[in-house]
Amino acid sequence: MEFNNNDDGTYYFLYVTEEVRIETNGIDGLQMETRDSRVWDLGEPFQYLTISERKEEYFNESLINPYIDTVRKAAEIIFYSLYESAV
Repeated sequence: MEFNNNDDGTYYFLYVTEEVRIETNGIDGLQMETRDSRVWDLGEPFQYLTISERKEEYFNESLINPYIDTVRKAAEIIFYSLYESAV
């Protein structure tokens, strides 16, 4: 995992597991690359912080993204990293 909070308010984030690589995609949010080199634009990372509370949305997303729980974990890490760098 890498995290860097820049002076201009932007940040760089990289999270790698055995299955996926999740990183910032400029100002567009997150991008995920799977082992088979498929690339997914995930959008704003903070939408994934509470997705499990929105049961229907979580279910629908899990049907198209088998790595939804990994994305949730990455979003939590970004959130807490931004929080810690602000304190």
